[in-house]
Amino acid sequence: MLSKVLVLRLSSIGDIILTSPFLRAFKVRFPEAELHYVVRKEYADLLRWNPHIDNLITVDVSQGRRGLETLNLALCTEHFDAVFDLHHHLRTRIIRNGVSGHIHSIDKRALRRLLLVGAHLNTYGTVVPVPERYIETAARYGVVADTLGPELFLPDDVLNAAAALLSSAGWAASSPLIGVCPGSQHFTKRWPLEKFIQLTRLLLAHGYDIAVFGSSDDTAAAEALQAVDSSRVLMLCGRASLAETAAMLASCEAVVANDSGLMHMATALRRPVVAVFGSTVKEFGFFPYNSKAAVLEVRDLPCRPCTFIGRKSCPKGHFKCMEDVSPEMVLEALTGLLRD
Repeated sequence: MLSKVLVLRLSSIGDIILTSPFLRAFKVRFPEAELHYVVRKEYADLLRWNPHIDNLITVDVSQGRRGLETLNLALCTEHFDAVFDLHHHLRTRIIRNGVSGHIHSIDKRALRRLLLVGAHLNTYGTVVPVPERYIETAARYGVVADTLGPELFLPDDVLNAAAALLSSAGWAASSPLIGVCPGSQHFTKRWPLEKFIQLTRLLLAHGYDIAVFGSSDDTAAAEALQAVDSSRVLMLCGRASLAETAAMLASCEAVVANDSGLMHMATALRRPVVAVFGSTVKEFGFFPYNSKAAVLEVRDLPCRPCTFIGRKSCPKGHFKCMEDVSPEMVLEALTGLLRD
């Protein structure tokens, strides 16, 4: 019987959102247990209103090892029955060092991943999505996955603030809105900007308005899309908090995204998602999980995957994994999702 547990997942957007099925499944099995969750402070809004978390603990990693060790000392004064390390990183090992309770860490399939990327030898067998790998850590306690997908909770004041932001950006709520997320941390996970521009023209011609989401790093790409039609393309990159961005995504009819945190955010908000995958593959576990989604990828490309997390450039120089996905393919997939 578990009465008090600690969960560790410090970053990043998508990885944190994908812990939500674990939290839900754990509380189904142990509804009276206290669940304490440690996350980096800049991602706290992804969990702040989650009803399955009893105590959200934030950590400032800019303080370096000192901040981690200070948190560790505080946690060592508590009694936990189990610790679920869903990050399995040096930082989480420092945080949980000496903390009471049995420690269970996610199996990242590191060797299988290395063989697939380095030798294109696929030893995965059955593909286990990342949310189910998280749940594996608690399987011995009878925690089992459901089929509901990730989830994200937002309060009314955030939803109202997001509605005001969309209105001030020029959106009339009567117009159907498609969210477009052109960014991703690494180049080989980003569908080329020119293709996003072509898709923007197609979407506008089909009667949709467009909202472009991302961080301030995506501003230049968003401005290029807005230049297609400044009256119907809303540039929202870097203009809202994480929670407000999520709330604005929730207003979209559907979302087009790369393999990125915003892709997972959209699925958690129950938005239909068209996801374009380039250098990464489903075996790594990050495809949209139990959600209404279409994944576009160039299958049977001998050089794919060339990486697990992404690269600064295509090692072959042709970038076929992204170049061969056309705007028309994305539009067709999007239309199919909205029709179903």
